[in-house]
Amino acid sequence: KLVWSEEFNGPEIDKNTWRHEIGYVRNNELQYYTDAPENSFIEDGCLVIKSIKTDDPECPYTSASLNTRTKKEFLYGKLEMRAKLQFGAGVWPAFWTLGTNISEVDWPECGEIDIMEHLNSEDIAYQTVHSQHSVKKYDPYILNGGSGPIDRDKFNVYSVEIEEDIIKFYINGKPTFSYKKVPELESQFPYASHPFYVILSAQLGGSWVGKVKPEDLPVRMDIDYVRFYQPKK
Repeated sequence: KLVWSEEFNGPEIDKNTWRHEIGYVRNNELQYYTDAPENSFIEDGCLVIKSIKTDDPECPYTSASLNTRTKKEFLYGKLEMRAKLQFGAGVWPAFWTLGTNISEVDWPECGEIDIMEHLNSEDIAYQTVHSQHSVKKYDPYILNGGSGPIDRDKFNVYSVEIEEDIIKFYINGKPTFSYKKVPELESQFPYASHPFYVILSAQLGGSWVGKVKPEDLPVRMDIDYVRFYQPKK
């Protein structure tokens, strides 16, 4: 059953749920995260995260990263986002989670679940898990003009179900892969031992995604909703 949702129907981003990251944050990325309305805003019932090129040589790119840390926590259930992406070399939108104990144990001990990462210069979406055990699971889905499982020009739904001993991933309701707990490897499965918080971000460049082409900017990620479900009792 649906127990929480963010439908982005209000006139402004709800600060009781979302906080903005500010600055250069991680992965040697090129963007400076801001809370400016040019980089994140509500439009037509969607949260829009917009990556742009500026005229400032000291800060050539800006974007936004919003999270629910200390405001909204989740444990055991199904988390999903419906969103539409745009092409752009070096653009890296993501829908992901981190354990709420990150300030105590740091990353990757806290656990990370990437429900959707997209390299917008390619037609591939990734769903991934990270833990102290350095376990990674990639399951690419080709986005080739609608003939594949995802059409880039339309809204798609990215989901994960987190249980006590298994994580199940979906794209548009179709199972992609599952990741099971190995009982004898405690550090391998931190995802269900503590709550997590949600991050919605759009990075530029960095150690994985590659070079940015300024002529491709601006690039948007339109997020229709984020929802959380739990089993009926």
